[in-house]
Amino acid sequence: MIGEERFITAIITQAVEDASYQGASKKYLKHKVNAIDWILNKESEHHWAFIDYCTMIGLSPSRIQDKVRTVLNPKLTIKQKSIMKGLQ
Repeated sequence: MIGEERFITAIITQAVEDASYQGASKKYLKHKVNAIDWILNKESEHHWAFIDYCTMIGLSPSRIQDKVRTVLNPKLTIKQKSIMKGLQ
């Protein structure tokens, strides 16, 4: 794997980890919301980058999206939603 592929893999890995965050830190909840938006929201301004990055390293974007939806359950918990309300 060349440097660029490692870098892209790290970006996607971090986004998946951020999307699965279960804690209550405001900082990391912002990352969670942004990661979910980037990976799952086709209307997101930067969603195209997720698709392109996956394609560049030979991953199926839809397969990753399905795994994030089903395995990681990226929804905000009730506690996380209340914390995020205070940030808006």
